[in-house]
Amino acid sequence: MKNDATNVFQKNMILLDSEVKSQDEAISKLIQQAENMDLLSDVDLFRESVNEREKIASTAVGYNIALPHGKSNSVKSPFIGFLQSKKSFKWNEDGDEFVTLIFMIAVPEDDSNNLHLKFISRLSKKLLDEEFREFLTETKSKSEAYKFLNDVINN
Repeated sequence: MKNDATNVFQKNMILLDSEVKSQDEAISKLIQQAENMDLLSDVDLFRESVNEREKIASTAVGYNIALPHGKSNSVKSPFIGFLQSKKSFKWNEDGDEFVTLIFMIAVPEDDSNNLHLKFISRLSKKLLDEEFREFLTETKSKSEAYKFLNDVINN
């Protein structure tokens, strides 16, 4: 198992123009894609880790962005999935945050390097950048999104 920050974004984990209307749909779509790419050994175990983290505190961070994440033994290699929703939707039933950009961060349980915190930190800094958010909201090119996101994480 590779446990470093290289190649955490994979082009096929970038889902643009998605028809999702809820947190559960967005997370399910990203998890399904991760399963299709053989990034997870146990989908239910990983989903449970993401849901448990969400119960602690909402991962909606403002600016129409959510960062759901999970640490699980089912993660074969660290990855970040990105989903761009066609329409804004309420992330939590009991919250006020609406989202269109969802970054799902997945790391192995034995994440001794705290990669998920590094990923969240790098993304969070860029989330304050209006041009960053605008690009990700408007792009229709998976290739451009892939290059853009890799540059953010690896620099």
